[in-house]
Amino acid sequence: MRRTLIVMSALAAACALAPQAGAEPAADPALKVQAVFGTEQFPMAGVAADIAPCGGGASLATITTGADGSAVYPGAPGCYRVQVAAPIGCMLDSDSALEVTSVPGITPLATFRFRCA
Repeated sequence: MRRTLIVMSALAAACALAPQAGAEPAADPALKVQAVFGTEQFPMAGVAADIAPCGGGASLATITTGADGSAVYPGAPGCYRVQVAAPIGCMLDSDSALEVTSVPGITPLATFRFRCA
C-alpha cells in the first residue's frame, strides 16, 4: 500500500510538470529597453520608447519604462528601431534611436542614458 502511494505521488508530480500537448513554451521578449540617469545609472521611470521595424514603416508599439527603468516589447524575433525622447529637464547622452536585432533565446537590450538637471 505504501509503495503504491509513493508511485502514485511520483506519477502525479510528473504529470503536473510535463508540458501539455500542443502547448507552446513561453517566448522570449523581442527586446528590452533600459533608461538610466546620472553617473550611478539610476533607473528612470516614465520614459516612452517607440518600437518600429528597422527597415522603416509604422510604429509597432510604444512602451514605457517602469520603476526599475526598464520596459519589454514582447514581439517576434527580428530587427527593431527603438526611439526615445528626452523627458523635460533631461538630455540624452547618446543617439535618440538604436537598432537592435532579436533572435530566439536572446533578448537584446537598448540602453538610453540621460543627464537630468
